[in-house]
Amino acid sequence: MGAPYPADTDHLEEILSIGEGNSLPEGARVVSVGPAVRFEEGFPGGWGYVIAFTAEEQAIRDYVDAETARFGANIEDYPVVDSTPMRVELADLDLGSISRPWDEGLAGGGSLVLERPLGRGWLVIHKGGR
Repeated sequence: MGAPYPADTDHLEEILSIGEGNSLPEGARVVSVGPAVRFEEGFPGGWGYVIAFTAEEQAIRDYVDAETARFGANIEDYPVVDSTPMRVELADLDLGSISRPWDEGLAGGGSLVLERPLGRGWLVIHKGGR
């Protein structure tokens, strides 16, 4: 099948409406929207999007509280993403360029990756498959 919308900021609202739980922190500024190309290559029939954003620290903490099973107050205490071997869900991110990356799966079929100290984040939406 493939992704239902073009991977660009003009279609951000439609992309976020795919499935449940695809939202961004309050006041987030979207830096880019792109296709999850490596996910599609590594997961036959899969498709997805990578939404890069920036947001204020407290907005990110509140988002983690609301959208994950973790506590926003403790983000600094969680382990750094182990990228060996690289999980297909995160293959579209250059984790080496992200300071102390932390990730958490989302109920709607996606992953949240945050840089620490807080400020930058990535919402990775992945769907499909055989």
